[in-house]
Amino acid sequence: MPPGAVNIVTGDGRTGAALVKHEGVDKIAFTGSTEVGKAIQRELAGTGKKLTLELGGKAANVIFDDAALDQAVEGIINGIYFNQGHVCCAGSRLLVQESIYEPLIEKLKRRLTTLRVGDPLDKNTDVGAINSKMQLDKITELVESGKEEGAEIYQPPCRLPEKGYWFVPTIFTNVAQSYRVAQEEIFGPVLSVLTFRTPEEAVEKANNTAYGLSAGVWTEKGSRILWMASRLRAGVVWANTFNRFDPTSPFGGYKESGFGREGGLHGLEPYLRFDSESFGG
Repeated sequence: MPPGAVNIVTGDGRTGAALVKHEGVDKIAFTGSTEVGKAIQRELAGTGKKLTLELGGKAANVIFDDAALDQAVEGIINGIYFNQGHVCCAGSRLLVQESIYEPLIEKLKRRLTTLRVGDPLDKNTDVGAINSKMQLDKITELVESGKEEGAEIYQPPCRLPEKGYWFVPTIFTNVAQSYRVAQEEIFGPVLSVLTFRTPEEAVEKANNTAYGLSAGVWTEKGSRILWMASRLRAGVVWANTFNRFDPTSPFGGYKESGFGREGGLHGLEPYLRFDSESFGG
């Protein structure tokens, strides 16, 4: 890259706000909360600046009765507890077909007891620290709301470090779609479990959220994967895996998960100009 082509400026929200408002900036790409994304969109309205937003998510991870359960459990764990749940496309809603609900939950709870919570710089750590006290307070508040609304909570025996911000990997079962833990982005190591009987019911429940960033489908039937993928209102649908990325493939969401795409040709287009000025006319 020639000098000045890439500039990295660090700072808090005020730094980002200054870039958004600067007259010399023609294109803004923001990754973060839906609330801030809406504020940026309001700021840029009528300015002519291009904008792409990659915001929050409440991804559904759908497990059918013919899925390889041990493989699915690893995908579930990676989907929600990777980076202690601080992932916009985290698989925070688990939709399980009723006939395999009990064996899957049993395997999942057993797997949770093996997760190590601690120093994120230790290669043996599975779940690291929460990024701030404010975020820890938000996670705690939402978990308390889940218990108050009637969901059943499971947390494995876990010794947390004395210093820092930590939260035990958590599973909520007996969750209704109206519960806050099933609708709001927690952005932490908390999984909400719902059940379904038919593929149609799975699609209905998966799409019953304000978000639409990603989803996962676990089944041995390729036709079912394609059927689900065409009906799930999510920018990315993974089949028999989760949180796998290819820089040549576009990534982005629908609804309150933002608009525009990152990666691939689709991700480059918002940075290009197709008008007479581009060609000196």
